[in-house]
Amino acid sequence: MDHTNNSCCCGEAEYFSGCLICGAPITYRAESSIQTCSICHKEQLTNAVCENGHFICDACHSYGTYAPVITTLRDSTEKDALLLLEKIMDLPSVHMHGPEHHAIVPCVLLTAFRNNGEHMDYDAALSEICKRAKQVPGGTCGYWGVCGAAAGAGIFMSVMTGSSPLHKDAWPFPQKLVSIILSRLADVGGPRYCKRTSRIAIEEAVHFYSQFCSVNIPLSSITCKYCKDNRECIQEDCPYYSE
Repeated sequence: MDHTNNSCCCGEAEYFSGCLICGAPITYRAESSIQTCSICHKEQLTNAVCENGHFICDACHSYGTYAPVITTLRDSTEKDALLLLEKIMDLPSVHMHGPEHHAIVPCVLLTAFRNNGEHMDYDAALSEICKRAKQVPGGTCGYWGVCGAAAGAGIFMSVMTGSSPLHKDAWPFPQKLVSIILSRLADVGGPRYCKRTSRIAIEEAVHFYSQFCSVNIPLSSITCKYCKDNRECIQEDCPYYSE
């Protein structure tokens, strides 16, 4: 798999895995510090810096990702939620890891249900999902105890049920779904892998939401094609591992 693409907001080629600037592993510190983004040069509190000292803010990391993702999803007729997820993760603008996966999960779920006949205002729901999911920062799995893929699935469920902080009937459903996903993620174990957590979140969300609608969503059996590019691959412990 090609280790670089050209979606960086500075116009330069970037690395698919690790640091976008140099490809070195990212180190995650216990305490936050103020760092200057190597791309936009804005200062920000962060726990994540590469081994060579580069820091990339979430906005720059995801720059150029959302437009091709949204365009592909809007035009898609794919009914299988996991095959649709794989197609999106294969886009050149989507990195090995990163906060873009927090939005990809709910957007893929929404599109799969639309493609299988669920009634909705798709464009309005897609816009609201993207707005909410972009607020979930990178690294939440380790620092908040809430994986961004699970949070993304919760956002999907919230939008579909009309949940809000004061909605008595709908409020429990996103909480329940996220708890199911987090339980399975914890059972599989770490460290993080955005592809693995996204697939699990999609599977559990489809099973959960299908209880409340008449739509049946196909889910293919997936084997991971990114293993060799993932420094943190847990290999046989991952349900999608392929040698």
